[in-house]
Amino acid sequence: MPSGQTHTRILQAFCPAKCVCYSEPRPTVACQQQGLFSIPTEIPVRSQRIFLQNNKLTVVRSTSFSSCHNLTVLWLYSNNISYIEAGAFYGLEKLEELDIGDNSNLRTISPTAFRGLTKLHTLHLHRCGLSELPVGVFRGMFSLQYLYLQDNNILTLHDDTFLDLANLTYLYLHNNKIKIVTDNMFRGLINLDRLLLHENRVIYVQPRAFSDLGKLKSLFLFFNNLTVLSGETMDPLVSLQYLRLNGNQWICDCRARTLWDWFKRFKGSSSELECNVPDFLAGKDLKRLKSEDLEGCVEMPQIQTNLFSSKAQSGKFPSTENPLGDTIPRCCLGDNDKSSILSGKSRQITNNPLKEKENMSKTKYKEPERTKNETQNKQNDGPLGTLIQHPGQVFGKSKP
Repeated sequence: MPSGQTHTRILQAFCPAKCVCYSEPRPTVACQQQGLFSIPTEIPVRSQRIFLQNNKLTVVRSTSFSSCHNLTVLWLYSNNISYIEAGAFYGLEKLEELDIGDNSNLRTISPTAFRGLTKLHTLHLHRCGLSELPVGVFRGMFSLQYLYLQDNNILTLHDDTFLDLANLTYLYLHNNKIKIVTDNMFRGLINLDRLLLHENRVIYVQPRAFSDLGKLKSLFLFFNNLTVLSGETMDPLVSLQYLRLNGNQWICDCRARTLWDWFKRFKGSSSELECNVPDFLAGKDLKRLKSEDLEGCVEMPQIQTNLFSSKAQSGKFPSTENPLGDTIPRCCLGDNDKSSILSGKSRQITNNPLKEKENMSKTKYKEPERTKNETQNKQNDGPLGTLIQHPGQVFGKSKP
């Protein structure tokens, strides 16, 4: 058997120009920071690691690595790659780590770009200008454990994008433009340990979005546009230890009740959840509120507008349907009003007597005088037993 030095001499003899080749600890071709505009030809077939980062490469062709069947590590990050031909990584069945991050002009990926990479455990696609991922792009990548998709322009993810990634443990999606976390977005990620979704534009997490994430330990959703998040949505996260939800616009009224209840059962560590409304709770931590603080419901004209404004969100929803569900949640309605959800006609009300008094004084509506008994009956009509309702009167914050 030839010695390590002999291996090195053989590699160096066939080493591409501007590259350094060596055998220990594994046969390696190192061509980083050489100002290369194209991938060198005639790369030694025994190469197990190829380093091509920090060059000026623009295209990865189907023939670039076709003879490198022993390749385990390929670094192509920090180039000017804008196009990866179909089959560019075909035949690299031993590849374990692929880094094509920080290629800001890449923008699109072929649906079959990674087909056959069944042993790949780490894939870097960060900072590539990606606005979407094609259907089936991660199909068959059963060994993948680390997936870096942060710092792109991803607006949404197709259902079952990660369905084959049962071994994925870390998923980095922060600093994108995702608006809605759908029920099937993370389906199949049964071993996920860390999910980073902070610094997106998330306004809504659908009820079953976390159903498969029973092993998740870290969830970051800070600095999004969330206003509500139900406790039922969080219930499947039985292993959760670290949760960050700060930097959102939390509505701290009856709509926060189930999340507040969930936090009573949660044993892990959490950031504060600063209330945005109502005004008298602004800045307070939702988790530390008392039960009576969450009674009633406040009107939210400004928040509702901001959620769907072009300034807050880029793009429009595909339909006029409100992704937050009913404009006015059931907990905001009296028993007589709940049937009006279907017709879209309902009243927004509050259980804050001071706000009621203030709003009543600002309206031209004149309520007929009532006896003490009549007023008491009206108070008991509310779903919480303390609600005062007046026909034709809309309670909550008055519009300026």
